[in-house]
Amino acid sequence: MSKMQEFRNLESGEAIEKIINTDAVSARIVNDFSGYHWQMERMRIGQGEAEGIHLLPNELSGNDFSWNFAHVPGDVYTDLYNAGEIDDPFFARNMGRAKWVQDYEWWYTYSFNVPQEMQDKNLTLVFEGIDYSCEVWLNTKYLGKHEGMMSSFKFDITDLVDLKQPHDPVNKLLIKLDPPPKNQKNFAGMKHNFAGDYLTGVIPFGIWKPIKLIATKNVRVDNYRMESIVSGTNAEISFDVEITGFKPTTQNIKAVISLDDGENQYACQKDITVNLGDNKFSVSMNIENAKLWWPYELGDSFLYNLNITVVDGNLPLDTIKEKVGIRQITMEMNPGFTQEESEIPWTFVVNGKKMFLRSACWGGQPSFFYGRNSEEKYRFYLEKAKECNINNLRMFGWHPAETEDFYRICDELGITVWTNFSFATQVFREDKEYIERVCEEISEIVKDRRNHPSTIMWMGGEEVYFSEAHVESGNKRLMQKLGEVTKTLTSVPYADASPLSSREGIRMGYKTKESAHANSHYYAAGAVFMEDYYPYLDFCIIPELTAASSPNISSLKKFIPENELWPMGPSWGYHAADVHVLQALNFEVFGDICMDSLEHFVDATQIAQGTIFQFALEHFRRCKPHVSGVALCHFITNWPIVKWDIIDYYGDKKKSFDFVKTCYQPLLPSMKFIKRRYLPGEEFNAELWAINDYYKHFGDVVYNYCIKDKNGKIVLADKFTIDIGENSSQKYATINWNVSGNVGDTFDVVLSLTTKDGESLSNNSYTLLIDDQEKAKEKAKQLYLFTHQERDKYGRGYYRYTPEWLDIK
Repeated sequence: MSKMQEFRNLESGEAIEKIINTDAVSARIVNDFSGYHWQMERMRIGQGEAEGIHLLPNELSGNDFSWNFAHVPGDVYTDLYNAGEIDDPFFARNMGRAKWVQDYEWWYTYSFNVPQEMQDKNLTLVFEGIDYSCEVWLNTKYLGKHEGMMSSFKFDITDLVDLKQPHDPVNKLLIKLDPPPKNQKNFAGMKHNFAGDYLTGVIPFGIWKPIKLIATKNVRVDNYRMESIVSGTNAEISFDVEITGFKPTTQNIKAVISLDDGENQYACQKDITVNLGDNKFSVSMNIENAKLWWPYELGDSFLYNLNITVVDGNLPLDTIKEKVGIRQITMEMNPGFTQEESEIPWTFVVNGKKMFLRSACWGGQPSFFYGRNSEEKYRFYLEKAKECNINNLRMFGWHPAETEDFYRICDELGITVWTNFSFATQVFREDKEYIERVCEEISEIVKDRRNHPSTIMWMGGEEVYFSEAHVESGNKRLMQKLGEVTKTLTSVPYADASPLSSREGIRMGYKTKESAHANSHYYAAGAVFMEDYYPYLDFCIIPELTAASSPNISSLKKFIPENELWPMGPSWGYHAADVHVLQALNFEVFGDICMDSLEHFVDATQIAQGTIFQFALEHFRRCKPHVSGVALCHFITNWPIVKWDIIDYYGDKKKSFDFVKTCYQPLLPSMKFIKRRYLPGEEFNAELWAINDYYKHFGDVVYNYCIKDKNGKIVLADKFTIDIGENSSQKYATINWNVSGNVGDTFDVVLSLTTKDGESLSNNSYTLLIDDQEKAKEKAKQLYLFTHQERDKYGRGYYRYTPEWLDIK
């Protein structure tokens, strides 16, 4: 590509008047303040301003010389841990010992010079995200206050900076972080939850996203909205651009928007009038034979280079450059439901192709403490999600909307994203002031993330129709209001909440079979077996499905003290281990609670979790297109816990990871069976299915199956040839076998799909038990009753798992 590139206006076919030297465009200069050049200190509430900390001059040896060094982006706890002022919060029960941190205000300072190349431009100080509330001073001048962790904010500091260039920086930025709020009702939607059945009540806060100094000339491009209407391979693309004018007089200038696919460049231009303050303009273009963005199994996840440039004559004033994808998301109704059962379309259609969501709840950022996150961690975990054949990640309402790194990497990998706003499991305020603030925050969340092609769904709340209090509240009105706001900002679909078809949701007017959380099997472990639970859930989509396990022993040793590792000490429960539930699930899968050794217990929990996920996820996949998606809960968790993740906090895969990787294969042989236990001589019956999420026909496929006894000896084997249609789920055959062996034995069913030449296409296997199903159910129910007896005795807290550690006289 030549340095001088002529752009064409696709609407008029005329050459754009000015030729832009793309290598020379440097209208926007960015100075990122990220790094370790920050310092921080603790103050009692009100002490900082009372003592004039905000008025400190920038001097080499001042009051803040000996403050702790800090990293931005980050959080207060990580900075204190790095400074040696708190122990590792993740080890043992140290999180509780760090709660004092949230009762103080924390002051952060950064000194800088304005680079020479910025000095004839307009300077904007941009804060991409501070959790939760802060006030800002620059060179002793008060800039303002901000609340809301997920919205960015900015200040024009052109006339406030010192432009001198001495050896030591002359400009001093001071940020006061207020103590984080503790009543979630007051900030829901503006900060994520910090309490729940897998959190400790420690409240994270800090400067969690970068702070940048941006230099432009006379204008600043603030935001844009890109929308695509796709017809075959042709795309009609529109851009709505927000721009700030800095000059008091009207500017008659030109905007050029270009898309570059590496071989061709497409562009449109517009003459625009920019006044002082906020301005908007719109342009559109048509691209024939566009390179579309697809989820990875449906095609290439192609990204164009977008360039939005504003020029005055030949002078570039501002430029933004990003990677974008051309794709269109629409929704269709799920077949097989009546209008009385479902009135919301739940089938996702990408560029005209229906997509089944093989999803997982993301489970939070890689770390609960923002300072421990990095682009490298995001890429590691997201690449592991793709390796696990996950094609969608659901960011649910207990966690914050994710960072730019997360969405950008999902764009690159072709993983779709379902983003919940941070509303979870409580009654929300209804006053005008709160709703206005929340709507502003939600608007910023959507505007900052709407142009990522990976984004396919926005949602209001998580389990906000879950109690009698919710029924009587204004939660539904708030969720619908959020939908109204979201729909003005993007064409990506919005739904009120998840689930909608809970008992309370139905009472609030939602239909009976919209969506459900398939979590009762876990929370009532022992009361019902998986094969008597999941097949009876008939809903359009399952946005949450839970099972849990222990991390590997090498990981446990990083956060459980040696004297509590085995026998279990209270740090297990503190790190969210539902010990009695794990024992009951072990019994369901193995016929034993597996507590004879740490090694056996850990291994068993991971296989049990994988077995449950295999049974449940395959069931819902076989139900497509009646069911359009299912999400396991979770893929990761944001601190080291004994819970739902299939790859732990330290990045180690559990055995359950491989179960999910197998049952989430886009092309899968699958077996439908009604129970996991059979007595000797009893007839084992099962159906053989093939599931295909590809838009590709597989002809002359050999379907192989065999049954092996506990020693691996094949006792039954056969094969047949099938054709597998694109985007299909179909039954092809049945297995009938009189079970041989003894009670206590197991047998394996092994399936494979191959080409007629023997090339492997997909494999799957199941382990079943030779045992009395009904007797096993009775024993499991005793474990369930024991769980509730211990809960009644010791309460819902984790003390019930290790009562011997309690100081009870």
